[in-house]
Amino acid sequence: MPSSVGNAYGEIANVVNGSNAKVSTMSPNIAIIGSSGFIGSRLLQHLQEKEKWNVVGYDRVLPQQVSHETLTKHLQKFEIVIYLAGLSDRSMDHERPNDIELENVKEVSNFAQRMSSSQLLIFASTAEIAEGYRLDDMHETSRVQTDLLDAYVASIYHREQVLQKLSAESMSMPRIIGLRLGTVVGLSRSQRIDHGHMKYICQAFLGGKLEIVHPKSHQSFLGMEDLLRAIAVIVQKRHISKRFDLFNLQSFSTSVAKMANSIALASGAYTQMLINSSGRINNGFSLNTTKFRSTYHFVFNDNQEQIISELIDDVPRLCAGRQSRIDRESVPCVVCGSREMHTVLDLRTQPLANDFRIKQNEALRCKRFPLRLVRCPVCQHAQLSYIVDRSYLFSHYLYQSGTSKSIETYFSWLAEKIIAESKKTNGTVLEIASNDGSQLTQFALRGWNTVGVDPAKNLAELARAKGHTVYVGFWGTDTFSSLPSPDSLDAIVAQNVLAHVSNPVQFLRACASAMGSKTKLYIQTSQCEMYETGQFDTVYHEHVSFFTAHSFKKIANLAGLHITNFEITPIHGRSCLVTFKRIKSSNSTFISTLHRNLAPPLLLALQKERNLGLIDTWFYVKYQAQAQFMRRWIVHQLTRLFSNGYKIIGYGAAAKGIVLLHSLLEGANHTWSFSYIIDDAPLKQNTYCPGTSIPVRPSSELMKHDSIGPLAIVVFAWNFWEEISNKIRLKVSEMGLTNVSVLLPFPQQQLIRIDSSTKTVVTQNTFRSIPWPFPFPSMRKPILLFSYLSNDAALLSSWIRHHASMFDMAVFFHHNVTETSLQIFRDEAPAAWKIIAPGNGESLLAVVDREMKRCQKFYSNTWKTSLTTEEFLVHPNLRGMLAEIENTAVAKALCVRSLVMIGSSSVSFDPLIPPLNQITKYISNSSIHTKLSHFLPSYRCLHHNSYMLNANNQNNADLDTLKWVSNGFIADYRYIPLLKHMKTKFSYTEDTMAETNIISKHALNNFNAIHARFIKQNRKLMQISDLRNIDPVHHELGMAHRLWREMSNL
Repeated sequence: MPSSVGNAYGEIANVVNGSNAKVSTMSPNIAIIGSSGFIGSRLLQHLQEKEKWNVVGYDRVLPQQVSHETLTKHLQKFEIVIYLAGLSDRSMDHERPNDIELENVKEVSNFAQRMSSSQLLIFASTAEIAEGYRLDDMHETSRVQTDLLDAYVASIYHREQVLQKLSAESMSMPRIIGLRLGTVVGLSRSQRIDHGHMKYICQAFLGGKLEIVHPKSHQSFLGMEDLLRAIAVIVQKRHISKRFDLFNLQSFSTSVAKMANSIALASGAYTQMLINSSGRINNGFSLNTTKFRSTYHFVFNDNQEQIISELIDDVPRLCAGRQSRIDRESVPCVVCGSREMHTVLDLRTQPLANDFRIKQNEALRCKRFPLRLVRCPVCQHAQLSYIVDRSYLFSHYLYQSGTSKSIETYFSWLAEKIIAESKKTNGTVLEIASNDGSQLTQFALRGWNTVGVDPAKNLAELARAKGHTVYVGFWGTDTFSSLPSPDSLDAIVAQNVLAHVSNPVQFLRACASAMGSKTKLYIQTSQCEMYETGQFDTVYHEHVSFFTAHSFKKIANLAGLHITNFEITPIHGRSCLVTFKRIKSSNSTFISTLHRNLAPPLLLALQKERNLGLIDTWFYVKYQAQAQFMRRWIVHQLTRLFSNGYKIIGYGAAAKGIVLLHSLLEGANHTWSFSYIIDDAPLKQNTYCPGTSIPVRPSSELMKHDSIGPLAIVVFAWNFWEEISNKIRLKVSEMGLTNVSVLLPFPQQQLIRIDSSTKTVVTQNTFRSIPWPFPFPSMRKPILLFSYLSNDAALLSSWIRHHASMFDMAVFFHHNVTETSLQIFRDEAPAAWKIIAPGNGESLLAVVDREMKRCQKFYSNTWKTSLTTEEFLVHPNLRGMLAEIENTAVAKALCVRSLVMIGSSSVSFDPLIPPLNQITKYISNSSIHTKLSHFLPSYRCLHHNSYMLNANNQNNADLDTLKWVSNGFIADYRYIPLLKHMKTKFSYTEDTMAETNIISKHALNNFNAIHARFIKQNRKLMQISDLRNIDPVHHELGMAHRLWREMSNL
């Protein structure tokens, strides 16, 4: 169901035959109610442009509005009215529960009663009325199981009943056709991304994983193109319409699992099962379309694979969704003045990041301001949508630049660089936003004259105490009569200040006025790579602007400056250091030539931004998604640490830390809390973080912590990580702390265990967006899997879901497999995965041999491997790894380490939860070079030889010469009694022999009776380890432990 319509409708101006919708005798006259919605906007376009019919669109979101009376006056001029209005989004139903009946039933009922008997009303219903008809398709006359319907679906069913009753009671009513639409999937001008294939494809390309619930649930889907054709044929054959009729429209039905697994195969994103928190069981629904197909001689053409392919081909437009990105409340662009600003990231309202208060109640009452990042599509500048008064922000400022050793080192480097470039030993420097004078001190130490300007009186006094001349005021708005003359000024330095001003063009013009012909201006901004790494903590009220190379180029032109250098410096994460000189001549030809002949470093920076896609909306859609995923990962880690008894504190009350803090505190249901924040700035110590009751303490506060109790430290000042980590390790050593974890939020989210001598990465965020334009399959060889379909129904669904993103094609051999296993495969496996069974009188071994020869002929240039459906290949990005190997190496065969998993029959197994999250113990000395590893299968192979390998004897292989996969392993669950009775392991039947044949042809060792007996006879030799342990028993297994935590989200 598409867009909503209320008590007034707007009339679309761009009608095919003019704004007055003149009736044509050559084509039907059609009105679409709800023409701005997902279906309505696409239908309007189709009927106007392809069918060339006279169509008028109405929707309450349109600017032109007409009353019910006016609409009624014109309504009967239309031969056909298509009603697509109502509350179609369940979130809207939750927000406006009292409006459901009005919007979804009464509005269309009133509308129908104002039409005449000569007209045709086509209204939209939903296939969700068929809830409960999962296996047996629902006919139009089937009983509706009303007890299974939620409020939204119940209202649409009531719509059907009311209109049918009106039609039966009055001959003056129009002819009415109701269309029960399967979940509509496809592309539209008003794109929905909240359901079906659109939802999961967006998840795949924006986050690299699909989060599904109700995997067994079946759903009815209707391709957009099928819907458009169906409505067109109804219009064409309108003369056969009855007084009231109801039709089911469905292109196909499929399970949620099969839909997700098919998208995973097509995209390379992996699938994650979420536990349904609502407790509501969703069996699903499916429609029988015989009536519509026979009435209109119609064929539904859309299918799942085709729709997935079409959506993936247009991912940027799909993922942008139908929401307008124009920020109508934003101030104009501070660089070029454009009023068309697009929303990039909304951090809601937050207090000023440096508004620390001594009293807790005052801190809690800190004033909040909108914090929203927007961008200008004209000059590619990014900025805040709301600018807080600068004097309110900076007149009494608590940030001190001289509190960090890292900054002191950087200031020293920058002074050396500027002095060397000036070739002066006793020059003069002017620093704008000189803060406490720490940077000026580095120049003074080298014999230079120092002058500063800063708006904060408290900081200016600190700088003067160090011997510098400092003026108080705002550069670009205030005047300073005693500044050095332009000819005597060698350098102007402005670090992390241009981004703070509300009029940066005016700021730079003031710089140009103060510059002589040889003066160099050094501008530094500190958020140089925020987009690339998903950083959002640098978005705070002090930072008005977030410059790109494109916007630096634009602002230089506007200020009469020329960029001579563009550098990346290792401070505040990664910063941009841009060098300017004043344009000497006012001659327009000279200036035009200068602007064309850009400095090579600037050209490289501009090209890099174009390569990144920084000038496209799609880039910012990905950035927004990355920021959201990162926040979720950090919150998940904090929740887990707190539940395990950790005391949580922060390190660094910098502005970026306060922004991140409030972003983490945004959710109302978080169970964790911060005890305090450590900061080394004396002015912030013994205050409270803005907007919270969290105190700021000196690092000595750590000395009060219990040496035994676990401690988690969130490093908010992550840009000084090395310096802070050394301080933490010193405290750990002094206090004898034994259980300290550090959460590093950027640039890579990591949970690190720290002690007096080492730092160990426990887990890290494995977020990855799938690249688009789509690199597959042209950039890599396909991956072909051979397997034997077993009767382990408990594992099969998880196995298919786990591997769907890895294998482009799969061949499964089966013999005497239960119908349960076959049905699971049909319901959930991607269409490119095939089952092959013996024919009458044919042995399974013969089938395997024939299929292997066929694959050798037709799929010679593919990666090949074999797994049983009890072996789980764990890898974060198998396709990407193999593509990289193809491009950079000559290896044709790879080995993947295998871990023999063990469990207990007393442990219950939940088939909805991945085995990797439930059974984590394994035989550690079977996976390294020990006696056991020569008898148990300790590795599997992938290869892309044109022929089939025949290396099934592991003892013949030299383990030291094999090329190992460095970031993957196989979890082998074949030995676990609770998943399969041990007695079946000892039956060496034709099935087992066939499995051996499959695997041996791909250099993979098969589990068989020999291995089972060996385990039973050598239990005392086995060392048991657990993937949950941070420290493995052997260094070779460390990768598997860390990868398990990352892939299990633990």
